Amino acid sequence: MRVVAWILTLLLVLFGLGLAALTLGAFAALSAGAPLWLRSVGSLESAMSAGLGWADIPGFTRALVLAVLTSAVAALGAYIKPR
Repeated sequence: MRVVAWILTLLLVLFGLGLAALTLGAFAALSAGAPLWLRSVGSLESAMSAGLGWADIPGFTRALVLAVLTSAVAALGAYIKPR
C-alpha cells in the first residue's frame, strides 16, 4: 500500500508542477511586459483552454481557476504522502 501511495504522490506532484507552469504562463499572458518564453507558455495554456471549450472565459478568470486547481492538486499530493 505504501508503494501505491508513493507512486500516486509522485504523479500528483508532477501534475501539480505542470499545472503550476500553465498557471504562471496564464498570468504572464495577461502582461505585455512578460518574457517571451513565459508568454509562450501562456499561449500553450490558451490553446489547451480553447480545446476544452473554455476560450470564452476571460484570461484572468482562467488563471485564477488554474491557481486554485494547482493548489488543490499540491495539497492532495501532500495529504496522500506516506508518513
